Amino acid sequence: MEEAVDAGTVKQIGISNFYQLEDVQWLYEHARIKPKVLQNRFYPETNHDAELRSFCKAQGIEYQSFWTLTANEHAIHSPPALEIAQERGVSPEVLFYAFCMAIGISPLDGSTSEEHMREDMELMDRIRGGKKFFRNKSELETILLVLGFTHEFDRSTLLHTEEYAAEEL
Repeated sequence: MEEAVDAGTVKQIGISNFYQLEDVQWLYEHARIKPKVLQNRFYPETNHDAELRSFCKAQGIEYQSFWTLTANEHAIHSPPALEIAQERGVSPEVLFYAFCMAIGISPLDGSTSEEHMREDMELMDRIRGGKKFFRNKSELETILLVLGFTHEFDRSTLLHTEEYAAEEL
């Protein structure tokens, strides 16, 4: 992969399906050209990759989630998440993507529905345009708790979500 970067065939290296922190650390330490992206399935059985996401953040590696929606339907359709989504006038799926972006995750969208793709693009435009999505950090924490996030990294991440949360929308 490094030769492909050297040759200009690709601009950066990404890795996928690395679920052990030690493996990512080893690769990072031994690679001449460091990976820029880690793409993993984002689900409760791996504690939503909290330690890996912490490492990625510290090293400037983008964390991308796949199966973001299908692996977390319990959270997406929980009463607290449904209530927040309804208040915002968005689908629960859009709310969950906004949450992921607020805590530094780039969710991958695999939809074949034009309506879902439009909603996702509108969300991206809204966030990139600097608009707030969540009323306050307690809404973000509600989703964090519904997901079952217990890792300190996730709780500390909420301290740095000012661009996504405001006291009033």
